[in-house]
Amino acid sequence: MSTTSAAPQTGSIEPLRELFYAHYRFQYLSAAFQFGLFELLGREPGLNRAQIADRLGIENQPARILLLGCTSAGLLRKEEDRYFNTPVSEPLAGKIDDVPAAFVPWEQHVNYRPMAWFYESLKENTNVGMQREIAGTSDTLYGRLAGDPKLEVTFHNMMGSVSRLVAEELVQQLDLSAYTHLLDIGGGTAVNATYLARRWPNLQVTIVDLPSVAEAANAKIASLGLGDRVRAIGLDAFNDEFPKGCDAVLFGHFLEIWSIERNKDLIAKASRAVEPGAGIFVVTPGADDDETGPDLAAALSAYFQTVASGEGMVYTCAEYEQWFAETGFEPTGRLYVGGLGDVVISGVKR
Repeated sequence: MSTTSAAPQTGSIEPLRELFYAHYRFQYLSAAFQFGLFELLGREPGLNRAQIADRLGIENQPARILLLGCTSAGLLRKEEDRYFNTPVSEPLAGKIDDVPAAFVPWEQHVNYRPMAWFYESLKENTNVGMQREIAGTSDTLYGRLAGDPKLEVTFHNMMGSVSRLVAEELVQQLDLSAYTHLLDIGGGTAVNATYLARRWPNLQVTIVDLPSVAEAANAKIASLGLGDRVRAIGLDAFNDEFPKGCDAVLFGHFLEIWSIERNKDLIAKASRAVEPGAGIFVVTPGADDDETGPDLAAALSAYFQTVASGEGMVYTCAEYEQWFAETGFEPTGRLYVGGLGDVVISGVKR
């Protein structure tokens, strides 16, 4: 007597399967990117496996595995024995230091191993992943990057490409015509400052950042011929008061790094530095007010907790507006910019 069993029902577990296999798919993506496979097929579409193996300098079996994974993940398309990029991978065949290509080495070399310590980071409420996987003595990733030139370049390539993308749209949508002097807190290497100064010829910008960052920013500002209107000064944003005399304050991709308590202190410090009528603008990744998404907010929150600082996350717009109200600012609106899910929360000093 023979029996037959029903085919296994996989539909109910498919969403879990997608999660189980996610780390494999990323490694296929990262390996292909490091080999230059997407660039290669951008230049020479339709190569076969043997040609690809030869161009990449690997043997047949590794090439077969790489192509299998990339095709399965939708990164490559196969026609007979020839391979082509897909719409998913085509953006990775261009400038490797721009979005989205700049994200690949960032995730691979900075985040991947530390994120294996996510559970421990949540349990201990600190960035255990960074402490275990990235050399150095600083309490934050940003301090440790200075001791690893390769990681530091990877970070600046990624962050610079994101900042440029956001700044290009920010200058078109954010109206600063009513202001004369902007204080840019944590302004880094002057990406936002230089874009805004070019857009608003009557605007002066003072950047506040760590002394080493301010030095690099001033060199860039000078090279762009903006030294008469844009300058960077070095100070500790957490322990020093902000300079006075500005009529607008910008926090660009800065407050999400830190805890609620630090953020309230920083916004209060900004309030003490400006007079009534001054504007405040917070540029940050957006999180839904009901805390259900989006995916980018969840991913970045895990990064801030496990790797970057051990204390930050992507906060909701409603939280920023509440902090404004508590520190002397009146919320005045939200503006979505940049194509990566960023939002500008605006306010005015009462």
